[in-house]
Order: sequence, then C-alpha cells, then structure tokens
Amino acid sequence: MAMNLSKSQQRIWALGLLFGVVFLFFILIVLPWYNQINSYRQEISDLVFKIQRYARIIDSRDEVLDKVEKSRVAINALGYFNTQATPALASAELQTLIKDIIVSAGGSLDSTQVISQVEENELIHIAVNVRLTGDIPMLRSALYQMETAKPLIIIEELDIRPIRGVRNRTTGQLEDSGTVSVNLQIASFMRKAQ
Repeated sequence: MAMNLSKSQQRIWALGLLFGVVFLFFILIVLPWYNQINSYRQEISDLVFKIQRYARIIDSRDEVLDKVEKSRVAINALGYFNTQATPALASAELQTLIKDIIVSAGGSLDSTQVISQVEENELIHIAVNVRLTGDIPMLRSALYQMETAKPLIIIEELDIRPIRGVRNRTTGQLEDSGTVSVNLQIASFMRKAQ
C-alpha cells in the first residue's frame, strides 16, 4: 500500500507515525516517570513538614518540661497528696487524721486496718479500712470533714448499718437506738520518691 501512495502522502504517514511513536513514548515512559517524580516530591515535602514540626516540638521540650515541673509544684502546693517519706508513715498519718475527724465529729472509732499499698503510675495508693459507730449527724459531719480534708481523702467503700435498739418492756416493740455502725474503705495518695 505504501507503494501506491504519493510522496506527500508518504510524508504525512511518516510524520503521523513519528508523532504516534513520540506520543506513545510520552504516554508510556515520560508521563509515568513524571508522575513518580511528582509523588516523590510530594512525599519529600510532607516529610520535610513533619521534620520541621518535630524540630519545633524538640525545641519546645525544655519549655514543656518546665511547665510540667511548675504544674507538679503547684499540685504539691495544693496539699492533695500525702507528703510523708514512706507509705508506712503515710498510712499512719491517714489513720491519725481519720481518728481525729471521727472523734471531733462525736463518733467512736472501733478499728482501723491498713491495706497494702498499690503503685499507680507516679502515685502510691494508700488505703485504710475503718470501723466506727455514731449517730447520723456525727456521720454527716465526719464525711464532710473527710471530703474537705487535706491531703485528699477518697471514700472508696461505705457500708452503713443501724445498730439494733432495745425492746421496750412495756410495749414489747424495738426502739430505734439512733446509732449506726459504719465500715469505710478510705484512700489517699502520695507521690513516688523520685
């Protein structure tokens, strides 16, 4: 068929084939290569952005550590944590504080028992089981004093039982004694020694 074409038609076909080969070369080789280069450039710019962000974070490290230390000092100044040197001393202080609160509210402390300490993150959880007796106004006053006490006291368990009254000899009915027996599990926290 090429033999029947005139020279101008052969030139047109030759140019068409040349442009077709160049177009295919562009589509099959240059365009994917260019797209790959662009994806690498985008990935590089993303990584440069991340590196700059991490560099800013690293540069602000000292500032953040200073803020953390100031916050720690501020929290310690509030008096929420027990400041004793050991958990045993902190438990003893917690028992004394609870005894003073119950006695000042007008109750009677029957017993206290220290529960083993548990370490939680940077804190040591100190717990005490307490058994006391008293009336409802005494219990309300003691709970209020525990709620507002420093170091912070948390009541983890509370069990209130009325103490059985005596029988009236004339009517035979039980009379309310107005006294309750209370079992508490009270906790406080102290910071670990650093």
